[in-house]
Amino acid sequence: MNGAEIPCPAKEFELLLFLCEHPNQVFTALQLYEKVWGTALFGDEKTVVIHISRLRKKLEADPANPKIIVNLRGIGYKFIPPRKETDHEA
Repeated sequence: MNGAEIPCPAKEFELLLFLCEHPNQVFTALQLYEKVWGTALFGDEKTVVIHISRLRKKLEADPANPKIIVNLRGIGYKFIPPRKETDHEA
């Protein structure tokens, strides 16, 4: 983060891109699987959980207490765009 380039496999990138395109919207793991992997027929929600975990390790200051990709227990995941230092009013 902070302008640094972070290597990201294709599906992780696609998942992050999808979340970035839908900020503050909640998606179940199955919905994310359908949108990013393109099928629900053999959808494995654990695949989504693993990819989100990997993204958190790359993006979050404290992956154990995520602030960017958050989990709403029993509901799904939500991307909260990080605020820039200049976003607050002086």
